[in-house]
Amino acid sequence: MDPADFLQELFDGLDREMQTGVQEVQDWIEAQVHGAAVQLLDSLMPPIVHANNAAVKISESAIVVPASTGIGVTLGTADLGNTVLAGAVADTVQRGLDELKSQSDYAEGVNSIAW
Repeated sequence: MDPADFLQELFDGLDREMQTGVQEVQDWIEAQVHGAAVQLLDSLMPPIVHANNAAVKISESAIVVPASTGIGVTLGTADLGNTVLAGAVADTVQRGLDELKSQSDYAEGVNSIAW
């Protein structure tokens, strides 16, 4: 390998690693700031707002739970074995379904609404 190419690849790799590390640190800082802001806002709300918020969350979760079950059943029984979808379209649909199935914990969405 040419020494100049080696050095260029080395510096490119170092740059990529530094950018990745910086982005992770920035994401962590943003998450911490966001969490602190939410806690501050929660502490400033009067108790009646918290009570009303809890009531809304409970009623909305009652709607989301059955819907998430329906989504899970639909994804679990999706059939691409027919001749309607073929080629790249079938592949794209299959990838989308696989991605949704990999995130099949719809209860996580319910938890984010419920509490």
